[in-house]
Amino acid sequence: MLNTFSILSLIIVIPFLGMLFTLFAKEAEDGSTRNACSVAVFAVIANIIMILRIFMLIEVYQPGIQLVETYNWMKNPDINIVFGVDVLSLMLLLAIHIAFIIGFIGVRNNMEHQKSLMVWSLLFLSMITGFFVSADIFSFYIFFEATLLPLFMILGMFGDIKRREYINRFLLYNMLGAVIFFVATLLLFNYQHGMLELQQLGNMKLNDKMEYFIWAAIFISLLSRIPVWPFHYWISSVNSSIRHPMVFLISMILPLTGIYGFVRFLPKSLPSIMSNYIFILQIIGIVTMLFIALIGLINKDRQYKIFSYITVYYIMYLLGILTRNEVILLNIAFSFFSYLIIVASLEVFSHYISREQSQQGIMDDGILCACPKISIIYAFMTLAAVGLPLSSLFLNNFLILSDLLAVNIKMGIIMLLSLVIVSSSLLRELFRLRDIEKCGVEMHQVEDINKGIFIFMLFICFILLMSFVKPLWFVLGA
Repeated sequence: MLNTFSILSLIIVIPFLGMLFTLFAKEAEDGSTRNACSVAVFAVIANIIMILRIFMLIEVYQPGIQLVETYNWMKNPDINIVFGVDVLSLMLLLAIHIAFIIGFIGVRNNMEHQKSLMVWSLLFLSMITGFFVSADIFSFYIFFEATLLPLFMILGMFGDIKRREYINRFLLYNMLGAVIFFVATLLLFNYQHGMLELQQLGNMKLNDKMEYFIWAAIFISLLSRIPVWPFHYWISSVNSSIRHPMVFLISMILPLTGIYGFVRFLPKSLPSIMSNYIFILQIIGIVTMLFIALIGLINKDRQYKIFSYITVYYIMYLLGILTRNEVILLNIAFSFFSYLIIVASLEVFSHYISREQSQQGIMDDGILCACPKISIIYAFMTLAAVGLPLSSLFLNNFLILSDLLAVNIKMGIIMLLSLVIVSSSLLRELFRLRDIEKCGVEMHQVEDINKGIFIFMLFICFILLMSFVKPLWFVLGA
Protein backbone atom coordinates (compact mmCIF):
# COMPACT_ATOMS: atom_id res chain seq x y z
CA MET A 1 0.00 0.00 0.00
CA LEU A 2 1.24 3.49 -0.78
CA ASN A 3 2.64 5.55 2.05
CA THR A 4 0.40 8.60 2.34
CA PHE A 5 3.18 10.51 4.08
CA SER A 6 5.14 10.87 0.84
CA ILE A 7 2.53 10.61 -1.89
CA LEU A 8 2.21 14.39 -2.37
CA SER A 9 5.96 14.75 -2.68
CA LEU A 10 5.88 11.94 -5.22
CA ILE A 11 3.53 13.72 -7.62
CA ILE A 12 5.93 16.68 -7.60
CA VAL A 13 8.92 14.44 -8.26
CA ILE A 14 7.42 12.30 -11.05
CA PRO A 15 7.26 15.10 -13.68
CA PHE A 16 10.73 16.25 -12.59
CA LEU A 17 12.11 12.74 -13.09
CA GLY A 18 10.27 12.62 -16.41
CA MET A 19 12.06 15.83 -17.35
CA LEU A 20 15.45 14.24 -16.55
CA PHE A 21 14.66 11.08 -18.53
CA THR A 22 13.41 13.22 -21.42
CA LEU A 23 16.59 15.28 -21.30
CA PHE A 24 18.72 12.16 -21.75
CA ALA A 25 16.35 10.30 -24.09
CA LYS A 26 18.02 9.17 -27.31
CA GLU A 27 16.71 10.12 -30.70
CA ALA A 28 14.86 7.46 -32.69
CA GLU A 29 16.52 5.74 -35.64
CA ASP A 30 14.81 8.11 -38.06
CA GLY A 31 16.30 11.09 -36.20
CA SER A 32 13.01 12.12 -34.62
CA THR A 33 12.44 12.91 -30.97
CA ARG A 34 9.40 10.68 -30.47
CA ASN A 35 11.20 8.93 -27.61
CA ALA A 36 11.27 12.20 -25.68
CA CYS A 37 7.58 12.75 -26.33
CA SER A 38 6.77 9.18 -25.22
CA VAL A 39 8.68 9.64 -21.96
CA ALA A 40 6.87 12.93 -21.30
CA VAL A 41 3.45 11.37 -21.93
CA PHE A 42 4.31 8.41 -19.70
CA ALA A 43 5.34 10.75 -16.85
CA VAL A 44 2.07 12.70 -17.08
CA ILE A 45 -0.05 9.51 -17.19
CA ALA A 46 1.84 8.14 -14.16
CA ASN A 47 1.02 11.33 -12.26
CA ILE A 48 -2.66 11.12 -13.25
CA ILE A 49 -2.79 7.64 -11.74
CA MET A 50 -1.20 8.96 -8.53
CA ILE A 51 -3.68 11.85 -8.35
CA LEU A 52 -6.59 9.44 -8.75
CA ARG A 53 -5.08 7.41 -5.92
CA ILE A 54 -4.98 10.52 -3.71
CA PHE A 55 -8.69 11.06 -4.37
CA MET A 56 -9.25 7.61 -2.85
CA LEU A 57 -7.23 8.50 0.26
CA ILE A 58 -9.03 11.72 1.25
CA GLU A 59 -12.53 12.54 2.47
CA VAL A 60 -13.68 14.46 -0.59
CA TYR A 61 -16.42 16.43 1.18
CA GLN A 62 -14.42 17.18 4.31
CA PRO A 63 -13.28 20.84 4.47
CA GLY A 64 -9.68 21.77 5.11
CA ILE A 65 -6.27 20.51 3.99
CA GLN A 66 -5.71 16.73 4.15
CA LEU A 67 -2.77 14.29 3.78
CA VAL A 68 -0.47 16.85 5.37
CA GLU A 69 3.28 16.25 4.91
CA THR A 70 5.77 18.35 6.88
CA TYR A 71 9.48 18.66 6.17
CA ASN A 72 11.83 20.71 8.32
CA TRP A 73 13.84 23.07 6.14
CA MET A 74 15.63 25.31 8.64
CA LYS A 75 16.10 25.29 12.40
CA ASN A 76 16.98 28.96 12.82
CA PRO A 77 14.76 30.53 11.71
CA ASP A 78 12.30 27.67 12.13
CA ILE A 79 10.89 27.10 8.63
CA ASN A 80 8.98 24.00 7.58
CA ILE A 81 7.78 22.96 4.14
CA VAL A 82 4.20 21.73 4.38
CA PHE A 83 2.25 19.91 1.66
CA GLY A 84 -1.47 19.17 1.69
CA VAL A 85 -4.47 18.94 -0.63
CA ASP A 86 -8.21 19.34 -0.76
CA VAL A 87 -10.80 18.69 -3.47
CA LEU A 88 -10.19 22.09 -5.12
CA SER A 89 -6.45 21.60 -5.56
CA LEU A 90 -6.86 17.97 -6.68
CA MET A 91 -9.51 18.83 -9.29
CA LEU A 92 -7.27 21.54 -10.71
CA LEU A 93 -4.25 19.21 -10.77
CA LEU A 94 -6.18 16.44 -12.52
CA ALA A 95 -7.52 18.87 -15.15
CA ILE A 96 -4.05 20.35 -15.77
CA HIS A 97 -2.51 16.90 -16.30
CA ILE A 98 -5.26 15.87 -18.74
CA ALA A 99 -4.81 19.21 -20.55
CA PHE A 100 -1.07 18.47 -20.83
CA ILE A 101 -1.81 15.13 -22.52
CA ILE A 102 -4.05 16.93 -25.01
CA GLY A 103 -1.32 19.55 -25.52
CA PHE A 104 1.27 16.86 -26.25
CA ILE A 105 -1.07 15.47 -28.91
CA GLY A 106 -1.08 18.89 -30.54
CA VAL A 107 2.73 18.97 -30.90
CA ARG A 108 3.43 15.29 -31.57
CA ASN A 109 4.29 15.92 -35.24
CA ASN A 110 6.24 19.11 -34.61
CA MET A 111 9.83 17.86 -34.52
CA GLU A 112 11.51 21.24 -34.26
CA HIS A 113 13.17 21.44 -30.83
CA GLN A 114 10.52 19.06 -29.51
CA LYS A 115 12.85 17.58 -26.91
CA SER A 116 13.53 21.01 -25.38
CA LEU A 117 9.81 21.72 -25.33
CA MET A 118 9.10 18.47 -23.46
CA VAL A 119 11.86 19.18 -20.92
CA TRP A 120 10.63 22.68 -20.06
CA SER A 121 6.97 21.59 -20.12
CA LEU A 122 7.61 18.82 -17.61
CA LEU A 123 9.58 21.20 -15.40
CA PHE A 124 6.63 23.61 -15.47
CA LEU A 125 4.26 20.74 -14.64
CA SER A 126 6.43 19.74 -11.67
CA MET A 127 6.49 23.32 -10.36
CA ILE A 128 2.76 23.90 -10.86
CA THR A 129 2.05 20.60 -9.07
CA GLY A 130 4.18 21.76 -6.14
CA PHE A 131 2.25 25.03 -6.15
CA PHE A 132 -1.13 23.32 -5.80
CA VAL A 133 -0.02 21.00 -3.00
CA SER A 134 1.71 23.77 -1.02
CA ALA A 135 0.10 24.27 2.38
CA ASP A 136 2.37 26.89 3.96
CA ILE A 137 3.34 30.43 3.02
CA PHE A 138 6.97 29.70 2.11
CA SER A 139 6.43 26.67 -0.12
CA PHE A 140 3.52 28.53 -1.75
CA TYR A 141 5.80 31.46 -2.57
CA ILE A 142 8.66 29.23 -3.79
CA PHE A 143 6.49 27.35 -6.28
CA PHE A 144 4.50 30.50 -7.16
CA GLU A 145 7.72 32.01 -8.50
CA ALA A 146 9.35 28.75 -9.67
CA THR A 147 6.74 28.41 -12.42
CA LEU A 148 8.12 31.55 -14.08
CA LEU A 149 11.48 30.08 -15.15
CA PRO A 150 10.12 27.33 -17.45
CA LEU A 151 7.38 29.69 -18.65
CA PHE A 152 9.84 32.37 -19.75
CA MET A 153 12.09 29.79 -21.42
CA ILE A 154 9.13 28.31 -23.31
CA LEU A 155 7.87 31.74 -24.38
CA GLY A 156 11.30 32.80 -25.56
CA MET A 157 12.06 29.57 -27.45
CA PHE A 158 8.66 28.55 -28.83
CA GLY A 159 6.26 31.48 -28.35
CA ASP A 160 7.03 32.93 -31.78
CA ILE A 161 6.03 36.37 -30.49
CA LYS A 162 7.20 38.90 -33.06
CA ARG A 163 7.49 41.88 -30.74
CA ARG A 164 10.10 41.09 -28.09
CA GLU A 165 9.03 44.01 -25.93
CA TYR A 166 5.84 42.08 -25.13
CA ILE A 167 7.89 39.31 -23.53
CA ASN A 168 10.12 41.84 -21.78
CA ARG A 169 7.05 43.60 -20.36
CA PHE A 170 5.59 40.23 -19.36
CA LEU A 171 8.84 39.39 -17.54
CA LEU A 172 8.99 42.82 -15.88
CA TYR A 173 5.47 42.70 -14.47
CA ASN A 174 5.83 39.15 -13.19
CA MET A 175 9.18 39.87 -11.56
CA LEU A 176 7.69 42.99 -9.96
CA GLY A 177 4.85 40.88 -8.61
CA ALA A 178 7.42 38.37 -7.33
CA VAL A 179 9.29 41.07 -5.42
CA ILE A 180 6.08 42.40 -3.86
CA PHE A 181 5.03 38.89 -2.85
CA PHE A 182 8.45 38.18 -1.36
CA VAL A 183 8.29 41.33 0.78
CA ALA A 184 4.78 40.42 1.95
CA THR A 185 5.94 36.87 2.80
CA LEU A 186 8.83 38.14 4.92
CA LEU A 187 6.63 40.66 6.71
CA LEU A 188 3.98 38.03 7.35
CA PHE A 189 6.59 35.60 8.70
CA ASN A 190 7.99 38.26 11.03
CA TYR A 191 4.54 39.50 12.06
CA GLN A 192 3.40 35.99 13.02
CA HIS A 193 6.77 35.15 14.66
CA GLY A 194 7.12 31.92 12.74
CA MET A 195 5.57 29.65 10.13
CA LEU A 196 2.06 30.15 8.85
CA GLU A 197 -0.05 27.54 7.08
CA LEU A 198 -2.37 28.64 4.28
CA GLN A 199 -5.54 27.42 5.98
CA GLN A 200 -4.78 29.80 8.88
CA LEU A 201 -4.68 32.83 6.59
CA GLY A 202 -8.41 32.89 5.99
CA ASN A 203 -9.03 33.11 9.72
CA MET A 204 -6.78 36.12 10.27
CA LYS A 205 -8.40 39.43 11.12
CA LEU A 206 -7.10 42.70 9.75
CA ASN A 207 -6.63 45.05 12.70
CA ASP A 208 -3.64 47.32 12.10
CA LYS A 209 -1.79 49.10 9.30
CA MET A 210 0.86 46.39 8.96
CA GLU A 211 -1.79 43.74 8.28
CA TYR A 212 -3.45 45.94 5.69
CA PHE A 213 -0.11 46.50 3.98
CA ILE A 214 0.65 42.76 3.90
CA TRP A 215 -2.73 41.88 2.39
CA ALA A 216 -2.52 44.72 -0.13
CA ALA A 217 0.90 43.48 -1.30
CA ILE A 218 -0.35 39.90 -1.64
CA PHE A 219 -3.47 40.99 -3.55
CA ILE A 220 -1.47 43.12 -5.99
CA SER A 221 0.97 40.27 -6.69
CA LEU A 222 -1.91 37.83 -7.28
CA LEU A 223 -3.82 40.28 -9.48
CA SER A 224 -0.71 40.78 -11.62
CA ARG A 225 -1.25 37.27 -13.00
CA ILE A 226 -4.94 37.67 -13.77
CA PRO A 227 -6.07 39.46 -16.97
CA VAL A 228 -7.94 42.21 -15.09
CA TRP A 229 -7.41 45.89 -15.90
CA PRO A 230 -4.73 47.27 -15.93
CA PHE A 231 -2.89 43.92 -16.20
CA HIS A 232 -5.07 42.65 -19.05
CA TYR A 233 -3.07 44.56 -21.67
CA TRP A 234 0.31 42.92 -21.15
CA ILE A 235 -1.24 39.47 -20.64
CA SER A 236 -3.32 39.76 -23.83
CA SER A 237 -0.36 41.14 -25.80
CA VAL A 238 1.55 37.94 -25.06
CA ASN A 239 -1.13 35.23 -24.95
CA SER A 240 -3.12 36.34 -28.00
CA SER A 241 0.09 36.39 -30.07
CA ILE A 242 1.12 32.79 -29.33
CA ARG A 243 0.66 30.38 -32.24
CA HIS A 244 2.01 27.25 -30.54
CA PRO A 245 -0.65 25.09 -28.79
CA MET A 246 1.57 23.82 -25.95
CA VAL A 247 2.99 27.28 -25.24
CA PHE A 248 -0.50 28.77 -25.25
CA LEU A 249 -1.71 26.04 -22.89
CA ILE A 250 1.08 26.72 -20.38
CA SER A 251 0.64 30.50 -20.54
CA MET A 252 -3.10 29.95 -20.07
CA ILE A 253 -2.48 28.05 -16.82
CA LEU A 254 -0.42 30.86 -15.25
CA PRO A 255 -3.44 33.10 -14.38
CA LEU A 256 -4.83 30.10 -12.54
CA THR A 257 -2.11 30.57 -9.92
CA GLY A 258 -3.49 34.03 -9.16
CA ILE A 259 -7.07 32.74 -8.95
CA TYR A 260 -6.02 29.91 -6.64
CA GLY A 261 -4.02 32.35 -4.52
CA PHE A 262 -7.20 34.32 -3.81
CA VAL A 263 -8.86 31.11 -2.61
CA ARG A 264 -6.08 30.54 -0.07
CA PHE A 265 -5.38 34.14 1.00
CA LEU A 266 -8.76 35.88 1.00
CA PRO A 267 -9.97 36.42 4.61
CA LYS A 268 -13.33 34.90 5.46
CA SER A 269 -14.42 38.13 7.11
CA LEU A 270 -13.38 41.55 5.88
CA PRO A 271 -13.60 44.91 7.64
CA SER A 272 -15.87 47.48 6.02
CA ILE A 273 -12.98 49.43 4.50
CA MET A 274 -11.72 46.28 2.74
CA SER A 275 -15.22 45.50 1.48
CA ASN A 276 -15.19 48.80 -0.36
CA TYR A 277 -11.98 47.85 -2.18
CA ILE A 278 -13.44 44.44 -3.06
CA PHE A 279 -16.45 46.23 -4.56
CA ILE A 280 -14.12 48.38 -6.70
CA LEU A 281 -12.30 45.23 -7.84
CA GLN A 282 -15.64 43.67 -8.80
CA ILE A 283 -16.54 46.70 -10.93
CA ILE A 284 -13.13 46.64 -12.65
CA GLY A 285 -13.57 42.91 -13.24
CA ILE A 286 -16.95 43.08 -14.97
CA VAL A 287 -15.90 46.07 -17.09
CA THR A 288 -12.82 44.13 -18.23
CA MET A 289 -15.03 41.11 -18.98
CA LEU A 290 -17.36 43.11 -21.20
CA PHE A 291 -14.50 44.92 -22.94
CA ILE A 292 -12.57 41.70 -23.75
CA ALA A 293 -15.77 39.91 -24.81
CA LEU A 294 -16.67 42.65 -27.30
CA ILE A 295 -13.16 42.70 -28.76
CA GLY A 296 -13.28 38.92 -29.15
CA LEU A 297 -16.60 39.20 -30.96
CA ILE A 298 -15.38 41.67 -33.57
CA ASN A 299 -11.86 40.25 -33.90
CA LYS A 300 -11.56 37.81 -36.80
CA ASP A 301 -8.55 36.01 -35.30
CA ARG A 302 -9.70 32.64 -33.91
CA GLN A 303 -6.84 32.67 -31.39
CA TYR A 304 -8.08 35.92 -29.89
CA LYS A 305 -11.62 34.53 -29.67
CA ILE A 306 -10.34 31.64 -27.57
CA PHE A 307 -8.26 34.04 -25.48
CA SER A 308 -11.28 36.30 -24.85
CA TYR A 309 -13.31 33.26 -23.77
CA ILE A 310 -10.54 32.26 -21.34
CA THR A 311 -10.26 35.78 -19.92
CA VAL A 312 -14.00 36.19 -19.33
CA TYR A 313 -14.19 32.89 -17.50
CA TYR A 314 -11.15 33.57 -15.35
CA ILE A 315 -12.65 36.86 -14.20
CA MET A 316 -16.00 35.19 -13.52
CA TYR A 317 -14.28 32.64 -11.29
CA LEU A 318 -12.40 35.44 -9.52
CA LEU A 319 -15.64 37.29 -8.80
CA GLY A 320 -17.15 34.05 -7.54
CA ILE A 321 -14.22 33.59 -5.14
CA LEU A 322 -14.62 37.15 -3.84
CA THR A 323 -18.08 36.21 -2.49
CA ARG A 324 -16.25 33.96 0.05
CA ASN A 325 -18.99 31.32 -0.23
CA GLU A 326 -17.64 27.81 0.53
CA VAL A 327 -20.30 26.12 -1.61
CA ILE A 328 -19.44 28.35 -4.57
CA LEU A 329 -15.75 27.47 -4.16
CA LEU A 330 -16.62 23.79 -4.64
CA ASN A 331 -18.70 24.66 -7.71
CA ILE A 332 -15.73 26.62 -9.09
CA ALA A 333 -13.47 23.59 -8.59
CA PHE A 334 -15.85 21.34 -10.56
CA SER A 335 -16.35 23.98 -13.25
CA PHE A 336 -12.59 24.58 -13.58
CA PHE A 337 -12.06 20.86 -14.23
CA SER A 338 -14.10 20.94 -17.43
CA TYR A 339 -13.03 24.46 -18.37
CA LEU A 340 -9.30 23.63 -18.55
CA ILE A 341 -9.88 20.46 -20.59
CA ILE A 342 -12.25 22.21 -23.01
CA VAL A 343 -9.91 25.15 -23.58
CA ALA A 344 -6.93 22.83 -24.17
CA SER A 345 -8.92 20.84 -26.72
CA LEU A 346 -10.19 23.93 -28.55
CA GLU A 347 -6.69 25.39 -28.76
CA VAL A 348 -5.07 22.18 -30.01
CA PHE A 349 -7.63 21.52 -32.74
CA SER A 350 -7.86 25.19 -33.69
CA HIS A 351 -4.10 25.17 -34.23
CA TYR A 352 -4.39 21.95 -36.25
CA ILE A 353 -7.03 23.51 -38.50
CA SER A 354 -4.95 26.66 -38.99
CA ARG A 355 -1.85 24.61 -39.84
CA GLU A 356 -3.68 22.51 -42.42
CA GLN A 357 -5.22 25.62 -43.96
CA SER A 358 -1.82 27.28 -44.18
CA GLN A 359 -0.03 24.22 -45.59
CA GLN A 360 -2.69 23.51 -48.20
CA GLY A 361 -3.16 27.16 -49.13
CA ILE A 362 -6.93 26.99 -48.73
CA MET A 363 -9.60 29.01 -46.96
CA ASP A 364 -10.77 27.61 -43.65
CA ASP A 365 -14.45 28.38 -44.32
CA GLY A 366 -16.17 24.99 -44.18
CA ILE A 367 -12.87 23.17 -43.63
CA LEU A 368 -14.39 20.87 -40.99
CA CYS A 369 -16.55 19.27 -43.68
CA ALA A 370 -13.39 17.67 -45.05
CA CYS A 371 -12.28 16.21 -41.69
CA PRO A 372 -15.28 14.60 -39.94
CA LYS A 373 -13.34 13.30 -36.91
CA ILE A 374 -12.00 16.74 -36.03
CA SER A 375 -15.46 18.17 -36.75
CA ILE A 376 -17.08 15.92 -34.13
CA ILE A 377 -14.53 16.75 -31.41
CA TYR A 378 -14.38 20.49 -32.18
CA ALA A 379 -18.18 20.77 -32.26
CA PHE A 380 -18.54 18.89 -28.96
CA MET A 381 -15.94 21.07 -27.23
CA THR A 382 -17.46 24.29 -28.56
CA LEU A 383 -20.96 23.32 -27.46
CA ALA A 384 -19.62 22.31 -24.04
CA ALA A 385 -17.73 25.62 -23.81
CA VAL A 386 -20.85 27.72 -24.41
CA GLY A 387 -22.63 26.01 -21.52
CA LEU A 388 -24.72 23.22 -23.02
CA PRO A 389 -25.31 20.24 -20.65
CA LEU A 390 -22.24 18.34 -21.88
CA SER A 391 -19.89 18.93 -18.93
CA SER A 392 -19.75 20.21 -15.36
CA LEU A 393 -19.63 23.77 -16.75
CA PHE A 394 -23.40 23.64 -17.27
CA LEU A 395 -24.71 23.18 -13.72
CA ASN A 396 -21.81 24.70 -11.79
CA ASN A 397 -21.70 27.88 -13.88
CA PHE A 398 -25.44 28.17 -13.34
CA LEU A 399 -24.93 28.02 -9.56
CA ILE A 400 -22.01 30.48 -9.66
CA LEU A 401 -23.99 32.98 -11.74
CA SER A 402 -27.05 32.56 -9.50
CA ASP A 403 -24.98 33.46 -6.46
CA LEU A 404 -23.37 36.46 -8.19
CA LEU A 405 -26.77 37.74 -9.38
CA ALA A 406 -28.03 37.49 -5.80
CA VAL A 407 -25.05 39.52 -4.54
CA ASN A 408 -25.41 42.32 -7.12
CA ILE A 409 -27.95 41.96 -9.90
CA LYS A 410 -26.50 44.74 -12.07
CA MET A 411 -23.00 43.26 -12.08
CA GLY A 412 -24.51 39.80 -12.57
CA ILE A 413 -26.39 40.93 -15.69
CA ILE A 414 -23.23 42.46 -17.21
CA MET A 415 -21.34 39.27 -16.44
CA LEU A 416 -24.06 37.17 -18.04
CA LEU A 417 -23.98 39.44 -21.11
CA SER A 418 -20.20 38.95 -21.37
CA LEU A 419 -20.63 35.17 -21.25
CA VAL A 420 -23.29 35.32 -23.96
CA ILE A 421 -21.00 37.42 -26.18
CA VAL A 422 -17.97 35.09 -25.92
CA SER A 423 -20.24 32.07 -26.41
CA SER A 424 -21.74 33.66 -29.51
CA SER A 425 -18.24 34.34 -30.81
CA LEU A 426 -17.24 30.66 -30.44
CA LEU A 427 -20.51 29.45 -31.99
CA ARG A 428 -20.15 31.78 -34.96
CA GLU A 429 -16.63 30.46 -35.53
CA LEU A 430 -17.90 26.87 -35.36
CA PHE A 431 -20.65 27.57 -37.91
CA ARG A 432 -18.11 29.20 -40.22
CA LEU A 433 -15.78 26.21 -40.02
CA ARG A 434 -18.67 23.80 -40.64
CA ASP A 435 -20.40 25.84 -43.37
CA ILE A 436 -21.19 23.22 -46.01
CA GLU A 437 -22.18 25.79 -48.63
CA LYS A 438 -18.76 27.47 -48.47
CA CYS A 439 -16.80 24.22 -48.28
CA GLY A 440 -14.49 24.11 -51.28
CA VAL A 441 -12.14 21.58 -49.72
CA GLU A 442 -11.99 17.97 -50.87
CA MET A 443 -11.60 15.13 -48.38
CA HIS A 444 -8.06 14.24 -49.49
CA GLN A 445 -6.80 17.83 -49.21
CA VAL A 446 -6.98 18.01 -45.41
CA GLU A 447 -5.49 15.32 -43.19
CA ASP A 448 -7.90 14.23 -40.49
CA ILE A 449 -6.71 12.94 -37.08
CA ASN A 450 -5.90 9.25 -36.89
CA LYS A 451 -8.11 6.63 -35.28
CA GLY A 452 -6.09 6.39 -32.04
CA ILE A 453 -6.28 10.11 -31.30
CA PHE A 454 -9.96 10.17 -32.23
CA ILE A 455 -10.72 7.37 -29.76
CA PHE A 456 -8.72 9.15 -27.06
CA MET A 457 -10.60 12.40 -27.63
CA LEU A 458 -13.90 10.52 -27.53
CA PHE A 459 -12.78 9.25 -24.12
CA ILE A 460 -12.10 12.85 -23.06
CA CYS A 461 -15.62 13.75 -24.21
CA PHE A 462 -16.92 10.86 -22.11
CA ILE A 463 -15.05 12.23 -19.06
CA LEU A 464 -16.66 15.63 -19.60
CA LEU A 465 -20.11 14.08 -19.93
CA MET A 466 -19.60 12.12 -16.72
CA SER A 467 -18.51 15.30 -14.95
CA PHE A 468 -21.96 16.70 -15.83
CA VAL A 469 -23.70 13.64 -14.40
CA LYS A 470 -21.54 13.59 -11.24
CA PRO A 471 -18.33 15.64 -10.84
CA LEU A 472 -16.59 13.05 -8.64
CA TRP A 473 -17.91 9.98 -10.49
CA PHE A 474 -14.43 8.39 -10.48
CA VAL A 475 -14.21 8.42 -6.65
CA LEU A 476 -15.73 5.35 -5.04
CA GLY A 477 -18.37 6.21 -2.48
CA ALA A 478 -18.39 9.94 -3.30
